[in-house]
Amino acid sequence: MKQFALLFVLLMLFSCADKASNDNVFHQNWEDSPVQGAFKMDDWIIWGGSVVKAEDGKYYMFASRWPKKLTMRAWITNSEIVLAVSDTPQGPYKFKQVVLPSRGKEYWDGMITHNPNIQFHDGKYILYYTGSTYTFNQPIDTIPSRDFYEKAWNNKRVGIAVADAPTGPWKRMDKPIIQPRKGMWDGAIISNPAPVIHEDGSVLMVYKSAPVTYPERNKNRKMRFGVLTANHYLGEYTRMGADNKIRIKPIETDVEDPYIWHDGTKYFMLAKCMNKLITGEKGAGFMATSKDGIEWETPDNPAAYGKTLNLSDGTKEKMKKLERPQILIENGKPTHVFFACINSKSEIFNTVRTIKK
Repeated sequence: MKQFALLFVLLMLFSCADKASNDNVFHQNWEDSPVQGAFKMDDWIIWGGSVVKAEDGKYYMFASRWPKKLTMRAWITNSEIVLAVSDTPQGPYKFKQVVLPSRGKEYWDGMITHNPNIQFHDGKYILYYTGSTYTFNQPIDTIPSRDFYEKAWNNKRVGIAVADAPTGPWKRMDKPIIQPRKGMWDGAIISNPAPVIHEDGSVLMVYKSAPVTYPERNKNRKMRFGVLTANHYLGEYTRMGADNKIRIKPIETDVEDPYIWHDGTKYFMLAKCMNKLITGEKGAGFMATSKDGIEWETPDNPAAYGKTLNLSDGTKEKMKKLERPQILIENGKPTHVFFACINSKSEIFNTVRTIKK
């Protein structure tokens, strides 16, 4: 009888271990990536592509772009969200139109739009994004100064735009969905929206923030995630609980670029770790799960992706940066992940990685 009891305990332990491991659908589970990437444009830096399959059967990517001659620094002064389209999820995607251009310094998002996350719910396309404004003239022919960078960064906020089709027209909101709290862990900015819109239209959204603005930020580089909820994506967004800062177990450290989804039972997160504490590789990605959106736990194998890609021509390439993971979910399951990348030649574009079936 004792032997049967011991066998039962062992089977339960192995079952739990397998379950934790199986939660990470990304771990060492990637197809080769296309050599040409997913979306490039001559003379433009392309960043952070979020893809949705529309009702016409085509795949629409919402991405950020800004002039290549202004360098990477100009994302915070010159970024605009654009639309590209492809017949297949892998691409290549072709530029179609500008979605959210500059609209004036008087608006909270009047000078830049950045880091799109596209959602579809009940016949509507809902675009979450980061925006900013500033009082100086937008750089045209010169690289933004560090002073310009810091002033624009301090005004980052998150908002939404809504349309009946991926091509618009888009209705933008006059105010961001929430403001930072001075003196708190999210006292500086609201950025990098990662929403889940549930079947009833309610929302749970993860966002990134930091405790202090520039110039103080030069001495305090902490970045953490928080959680907002709303009864409807057009409704009022409130912080979840007295302390809405996400806790990731067993290692809590500097993280950014979250993407979340819900499978009907729990929430899943794919995100980037700024150091190597979670994954063993600096700047690589990890996966975590949560029942409530606040308490998150990584599986036994938390590493989701590294910066080295196997390419379709049989070669490998280590990217200098592989960021902003955005997932395409079809039939309730992740199928592709789109990344902003800087390759070994310092080319900056969006690439795609297909998850093995």
